[in-house]
Amino acid sequence: MELDRIVELILEKKGFNIVIIELKGISSIADYFIIAEGYTTDHLTAIAEHIESEFEPLREDGRGTKWLSIDYFDIIVHLFTKEAREFYDLEGFWIKAPQKKIITSPSQ
Repeated sequence: MELDRIVELILEKKGFNIVIIELKGISSIADYFIIAEGYTTDHLTAIAEHIESEFEPLREDGRGTKWLSIDYFDIIVHLFTKEAREFYDLEGFWIKAPQKKIITSPSQ
């Protein structure tokens, strides 16, 4: 499984504000988090289904909510609405971990 391919799949469904957080050596939760935004819970579900059409997850949580996560063991994908992302602030929580921003903006 490749980080780059998951990012491509998110972009194909118009996900935006993508950040990759590298957790190797910092946490045993996963090696990477991929965080992205969508406009609505339906948009998050569409992004998740697109990713899952190519990669079978170990677990998915939060379908129909403002925070949907997909667990691939070494990679966990977090899909948020803007409000939920600001509230939970995973980037702030993992501020000491290396973070790579994929420059995207919401398409109007």
